[in-house]
Amino acid sequence: MDEIRIIPIEGIPEIKVNDNLAEITFDVLNKSEIGIDKNDIFIVTQKIVSKSEGMERDLSDYDYEELLQNESKKVIRKRGNLVIAKTHHGFICANAGIDKSNVKKNSALLLPEDPNKSAYKFRKKFESLAKLPIAVIISDTFGRAWRKGQVNFAIGSSGISPIDSYIGKLDSFNNELNA
Repeated sequence: MDEIRIIPIEGIPEIKVNDNLAEITFDVLNKSEIGIDKNDIFIVTQKIVSKSEGMERDLSDYDYEELLQNESKKVIRKRGNLVIAKTHHGFICANAGIDKSNVKKNSALLLPEDPNKSAYKFRKKFESLAKLPIAVIISDTFGRAWRKGQVNFAIGSSGISPIDSYIGKLDSFNNELNA
């Protein structure tokens, strides 16, 4: 097929801890007119993955600054309440990926512990239900530090090879080209 179509899946309910996202998605698709094709790529938002994996934290029980410290491998910059940090996953993002939007009041949502593993589990379960191979990308919206606008990043994947960054590999790559 020589086309890319983006088809939103409507009807996914509010996700709770231990919900099986693959089963829910498969059931919603079966009730809709959207077909499932071999090698479809599913983009799953970090927010529902984190909710299903129990990554929501009640800020009555957790100190936000402590959460920020725990989720950060390195704080790169601070300006007011905004912190640009490198997470343990290696992502550089606002507030170490801790999200307080669209969650219960006085709660924060952390990134999945292992987004690639989350994508793999979704893919394997969905493939067993659909009897078709698929790919899965876990995505998250990142702000651009001190700029307006948002971009979506793939933070995990399974069944698809992400583009490999050559940052840090350029010297050896250039040496090979010049040899």
